[in-house]
Amino acid sequence: MQCTRCAGLRVSEMIYEGGSRVPVLRCIHCGDVSDHLIVFNRQQRLHQRPRQARTPIYRSDRRKKNRPVMA
Repeated sequence: MQCTRCAGLRVSEMIYEGGSRVPVLRCIHCGDVSDHLIVFNRQQRLHQRPRQARTPIYRSDRRKKNRPVMA
């Protein structure tokens, strides 16, 4: 299998993390490690909806609320 970062060779490996075994693929050239959760999250990021811009706030009453009253 080819690495997505450097097109190098990937080998399967077991990582022991938190008392459990996690099967991963590690590139022998660049050291990139990916498991099923990393691949899933990268795919989700590619299929994300475009973000909408926030509505601008021209006048805020927030400063008036926190300002102490001067006598």
